[in-house]
Amino acid sequence: MIYPVTKLTTALVVIDVQEEYFDPEGPAFVEEAHTLIDAINELIDGFAGEGASVIYVRHAHAPDGSDVGRMADFDEGGDDSFVEGTHRVAFHEGLRVLASAPVITKARYDAFVGTDLLEVLASIGAEEIVLVGLMTSFCIDSTARGAHGRDVATMVVSDAIGGPDLERLDGSVYPASEVRDDVLAALANGFAEVVTAAEVLERLR
Repeated sequence: MIYPVTKLTTALVVIDVQEEYFDPEGPAFVEEAHTLIDAINELIDGFAGEGASVIYVRHAHAPDGSDVGRMADFDEGGDDSFVEGTHRVAFHEGLRVLASAPVITKARYDAFVGTDLLEVLASIGAEEIVLVGLMTSFCIDSTARGAHGRDVATMVVSDAIGGPDLERLDGSVYPASEVRDDVLAALANGFAEVVTAAEVLERLR
């Protein structure tokens, strides 16, 4: 499928471009995060320049961990990432943040769970969303699938998402580039259109 990208019906959703992923000393550092900023900012500027909607999503948890839920089951290190009020939960200093744009705070991978994202999309007349940000196999994948289940047409920008290496079932390293390719292939076969930043901007203009 090829979804339309228009200033009236398409929203750019910028997911979790937060300092957590850019801090080499932090528990959630993603090595490739810094390589995504230019493409993400170019898309933000493109949407803003055309008068199209931009929505920012941030991940944060209560300091006492009461809203972490089942995600804690996979946190073997018991790290303190995404704690509300800490400096690492802020948007990355290099991210272009539009003062008038909505900001959604979530406590799950899927940006629709426990938030008013669907209502915000409806209020601005958005029928399609373009997903960028972090992380590929967690919040990007989950949000794309969540959008599909809510009948929201979804595009995922292949050169504006990133994530960490993972561990395969045999204990070997599952490189981030392969994770991205596999996640995008799965999404493209039933959940979302996979596009590049250049393709999105060309359709928007």
